[in-house]
Amino acid sequence: MVARSRAKSSNTITFGATSQKGRPSQIHSFRLDRDTTENLRALSEKERVNVNVLANKALRRYVEYDVLADRFGLITISKGLLKALFALTTEEQARELGRKSGHEAGPAFVTFWYKKFDLENTIKAIGKVTSEYGRNFSFDSSFDGKTHVLVMRHESGKNASAYYAESLKAIFALLGLDSRMEENEDQVTAYVDALPSRGFLPPLKPSTTIPKLPMLTTPQVTK
Repeated sequence: MVARSRAKSSNTITFGATSQKGRPSQIHSFRLDRDTTENLRALSEKERVNVNVLANKALRRYVEYDVLADRFGLITISKGLLKALFALTTEEQARELGRKSGHEAGPAFVTFWYKKFDLENTIKAIGKVTSEYGRNFSFDSSFDGKTHVLVMRHESGKNASAYYAESLKAIFALLGLDSRMEENEDQVTAYVDALPSRGFLPPLKPSTTIPKLPMLTTPQVTK
């Protein structure tokens, strides 16, 4: 339930809402430029969406993406230009660029936004930062308790699919996870096992106490 917007003046709006999507909220008053207020209200009427929702969405994008994207050095280009740039590369060049990007920039990208490089934050970065805010592609994901299925629809051609597939494989390999890719002209589907592959399991640590067992000539190593 959204609280009513109240204007103290023609360009002061009070935004407030009760909990939305499980997130608690607070009421704040903002003094906005007159043209911003008018455009916000016009958009609210056109989209048939409450002003509170539009304002919250814009502010959330600013604090969750715009500020950090500027610091990280991200830029925005059109999908048409991105498709044209990928068309100028060969498939192998796109794959090599994807491997390099995933291996060198992937962990830094995830930790910059979410502080820790792990599977959960990697999927969050793909879905939230790259897809929802960056709009590089549309994104869907599912999990059956064993395998994560990540679907990226980008509409930028087969070389873009090659780039995204290799980038994801490189990132998941750094996490010690097995992944399989399916590619077509405008989509990449990644299947990622939730458990680390055997080659990347952490080494066992010696127990703090060594039990005395008969015929045992070397210390026993336990988890």
